[in-house]
Amino acid sequence: MSNKRTDEIIRFAKDIRRNWGKDALKIAEHLGMQVLFTPGERAGAYIIKANGYPTIISIVGCDSSKGRQVLCAHELGHALLHEAGVNRFGGTYDTIVNDIEYEANLFAVALLFDDQKFNMPLERMSNYVLKSVLDYNLK
Repeated sequence: MSNKRTDEIIRFAKDIRRNWGKDALKIAEHLGMQVLFTPGERAGAYIIKANGYPTIISIVGCDSSKGRQVLCAHELGHALLHEAGVNRFGGTYDTIVNDIEYEANLFAVALLFDDQKFNMPLERMSNYVLKSVLDYNLK
């Protein structure tokens, strides 16, 4: 699966990586975002993004540094690629959610991993494959 922005997102993530490295926590800080860590039973993350306020990335229930990188990179993708209060007209709930999650997953994988390590190009990876790569690295 890919969408019309696939190549653009991969290029964008690789440009960020080339300029600032692949430490998602440091990139978020460099961009003026605040990253918060809170305890929880299950690992997860979300962003709070409102016009006129700094973006906050909240990482919940994740103690491993690798897992925090994965969660932060995914939320960084949302923060950089999607508007506050994402509104997309002309789509169903499922297509909107799938598109924005695909884009955030693609951004995170392109930022964190060398694509030469995979047996297929990033632009050919489905959201399922991208999410599997991220989930595997949450541990």
